[in-house]
Amino acid sequence: MNSVIRATPRDVVVVEGSDAEMYLHGQISQDVDDMTIGESRLSFLLEPKGNIESLFRITRSEHEQYVLDTEVDHGELLKSSLERFKLRSKIEFILSRWSMIAVLGQADLSKAHNVEVVAPSAWPGAGYIDLLGASPSLDLPECSGEEYERLRLAKGLPVIGREVAIGGIPNETDLLDIAVSFGKGCYRGQELVERIDSRSGGRRLIRRVESDGALALGDELTFEGAKVGEILSITNDAPYIGFVRIRADVNVADGPEGVQVNVASIHDVGL
Repeated sequence: MNSVIRATPRDVVVVEGSDAEMYLHGQISQDVDDMTIGESRLSFLLEPKGNIESLFRITRSEHEQYVLDTEVDHGELLKSSLERFKLRSKIEFILSRWSMIAVLGQADLSKAHNVEVVAPSAWPGAGYIDLLGASPSLDLPECSGEEYERLRLAKGLPVIGREVAIGGIPNETDLLDIAVSFGKGCYRGQELVERIDSRSGGRRLIRRVESDGALALGDELTFEGAKVGEILSITNDAPYIGFVRIRADVNVADGPEGVQVNVASIHDVGL
């Protein structure tokens, strides 16, 4: 594929202050205290009881400043939830609507303008770069929304508000390996994550699916005659690729009219 870009809006929470590192490290599921300037990681923010409040990327932009970017209309909850336990911490939260240019392929990033943050895409093995700012620009052809969505479903990750539900269980997202640190100390909601993980993880997971037969949003998937999952997102035409919430032990399922549906981890882009 020739290099192209796709510009999309993002909600951004800038967190800054002398207590930013310590405070964020105790709130979110990722390690923060060992991040270098320019480094990015995927993370959850959880309710105290462990359910999902937000899924976002955190980038350390300066020594005492972090940029948290998430899906549109999910920034306010992220900001208000982080502020909840601020108390006397020396930290400020600023919510903004930025733009993200996803660079899909090789590009000379020195020709980009008005970029505040350069972050690697969280998509597994893609090697793509995201440029974030109030009005970033890069002179490359732009792919359509439909093309970008197919690429996300084939190579990307589930997102908050679509496949990942607010109030859901982190262990059922298949994102723990890249969004949770099991080596850090306490953080908000840690007890539920650790307890479920110690019991062999979630019984149902978000998985990537592929089928030559027609699939649609909400379709039920079955295995040996019993319902085991449902389609969360899917492309509009064949080959049908998307995300499903399905029983963790199922690798092949039946879709409508008995079409075969292949199931794999969301980290497997080789379907």
